[in-house]
Amino acid sequence: MTFLSVVLISLAAPPHDAWPLIWICLIPWFIALKRAPTARKAAIQGFWLSYLLSNGIFWWVASVLTEFGNLKWPIGFLGLQLFALFGQPHWIAFAWIAKKIEQRKIFEKNSTPLSTIGIGFSIAFLYTGLDWICPKLFLDTLGDVFYKARHLRQVADLGGPFLLTFLLFLVNDALWQNLKIRKLKLQPALAVALSLVLMGWTYGYFRYETFQKLQSQNHTGVQVAAIQGNIGDFEKISSEQGITQAATHIIDTFTQLTQDALRMEPRPQIILWPETSYPSTFRKPNTLNELHLDQRMNRLVNEIQVPLLFGGYDRGNHEDYNAFFFLSPNGTLQTYRKNILLLFGEYIPGADTIPLIKSLFPQVGNFGRGKGPEIFNISLSSSQNNSIRVAPIICYEALFSHFVAESARQGSQMIFNITNDSWFGTYGEPQLHLALSTFRSIETRLPMVRATNTGISALILADGEITHPTQIEKQQIMNVFVPILPPFPTLIKLWGDWFGIFAFCLGCLGTRLWWTTRILT
Repeated sequence: MTFLSVVLISLAAPPHDAWPLIWICLIPWFIALKRAPTARKAAIQGFWLSYLLSNGIFWWVASVLTEFGNLKWPIGFLGLQLFALFGQPHWIAFAWIAKKIEQRKIFEKNSTPLSTIGIGFSIAFLYTGLDWICPKLFLDTLGDVFYKARHLRQVADLGGPFLLTFLLFLVNDALWQNLKIRKLKLQPALAVALSLVLMGWTYGYFRYETFQKLQSQNHTGVQVAAIQGNIGDFEKISSEQGITQAATHIIDTFTQLTQDALRMEPRPQIILWPETSYPSTFRKPNTLNELHLDQRMNRLVNEIQVPLLFGGYDRGNHEDYNAFFFLSPNGTLQTYRKNILLLFGEYIPGADTIPLIKSLFPQVGNFGRGKGPEIFNISLSSSQNNSIRVAPIICYEALFSHFVAESARQGSQMIFNITNDSWFGTYGEPQLHLALSTFRSIETRLPMVRATNTGISALILADGEITHPTQIEKQQIMNVFVPILPPFPTLIKLWGDWFGIFAFCLGCLGTRLWWTTRILT
């Protein structure tokens, strides 16, 4: 039965997107937990769900290890299995606790509807809180599958995707409780769960309509061309190792596509290149060739007279940084250094103090951390009054709700997210990364322009609608009008990523309360 839940969850998640299956996906696993005679056996069912789900959704981790780490496929597969052992630890913790609660026999057969609803809420809060607090590399949660649910996804501006996780778990648990009594009658717990979902959908309906009207009535915005150069892994590795021809080829490709974009109608006001599209440190050259590359970039912006934003590398304080640059036609440069780094991709814990670790994994970067969320002020003309405030977000940072919310609090009017997904293959990770990023626009009610090296580039509107998605592994120019909307308050902007800790505290408190209280009727 656990395997059936794995199949249902995997089908509901990107890239398959059969998200309605999420409403029943946990019921088979609940049956498996019910059959487990002890908490230890239940935890084993939690482990199998965690392990198999990590393989079913994150199978592309093996591709990363082979492409990025230059490892053989058997070693890459072994790395995936090691990742799967710890990929979703909250399932194990929840299964053990849930079985302990069941063994406690808190309720007699004739417990009141109110007590049944209370324990159902406590369990749903506990699951959501554990999901939030347990470490996960990609910060995924079941609620992410609703990124294509046009109305229901709007509730994310209240509590992020973890609020959606709470709702779907509540429905799964109530359906399971209803099935256990083998009656067709709608039980109070299920009625309450469905009512909450209906309330969420209704809230989302009016929220969605509000933004549809705002976007149709407000014609203030900026024309942005995101350049997808389709620069493959080998070329980027070669350029980063100092191979002159590869570096020149990359700049030639993006320059030509930029010139093509400027011949489009309407003409772009901003050009956006993806992460690491500039294959060196900018304006801090170590070689004559790097100096020539810098000069080419300066000449390009001077010729086109359009602001250029691009990803590259920066150096300072004896450290290298993954960086996002804004180069204006007048030569002014603004630089953002990536703050949240990908574990085992951009840094290795302990590599600074234990040289042996770095020598074992020479292909893994050891970047410094920037100071945190910042804002680019981008002038669209010689007049300083005609400017926009943009939040620069690099790749992995787009998964962190609190990080993007902080940039919104600093007054950003839109999000520019540059990404390099070329290491992860063409199916699975690119779709999942886009789906997870979508919630940052809903939570902050800011449009996001997403530029990637090999796809998927897209414009994400403030209501979470994904528009103009590019094809994977194809050179494309995404020339889009990005609307600038009036500042819109949301709970996420006010309180940050609050719902996870709220659910964890209520889940622990409720579980403790029911643990020490025997409900008799």
